[in-house]
Amino acid sequence: MMRVFPAGFVWSAGLLTADQLEALAPPPGEPRRAPDPHPLDEALIEQLTADSRATLDDLAAALGSSASTVRRRLDLIVPGQVVRLACEVDLGLLGIHAEALLWITTGPGSPEDVGDELSRHPQERFAAATTGAANLLVAVAAADLAGLYTFLTGTVGPIDGIHGVEVTRILSSVKRTGQLRTAVS
Repeated sequence: MMRVFPAGFVWSAGLLTADQLEALAPPPGEPRRAPDPHPLDEALIEQLTADSRATLDDLAAALGSSASTVRRRLDLIVPGQVVRLACEVDLGLLGIHAEALLWITTGPGSPEDVGDELSRHPQERFAAATTGAANLLVAVAAADLAGLYTFLTGTVGPIDGIHGVEVTRILSSVKRTGQLRTAVS
């Protein structure tokens, strides 16, 4: 991946109102620059990866630090986009039963425009510019196969600059962003 289109980071499947999305958004303004690395950061990120619900006290104990130090590092690395907080849900609970990866081929001047346009669509979960035979990778979710077909023909099809699309249907997910698969004994 050469570039990730950030609009997908606020994916809501079109289920949230504009007011609800606004309430969840970070405060307006310039994004903070990433803080200078601190020896605690890597271990803190590892702890959060293992258990993102850990309390400040739990994190501090695991890291041999204080809760106030952990809080200060989190207050720097989250707004500095060193880590990104995400909530993953079972899409079936939202009425979404069809997912696919779209491998899109565009002209050399089109990946930015096509990726940006698709990243703003409610059914798009992730979009990135890639190297290889396809210029873009786009993950989409729909209620069912008919909804996926409608997305392909009604949304993707009319976009200027797209030369080809390969669709890989996702039948099941083993791992999602940030989730660790539990060990099988």
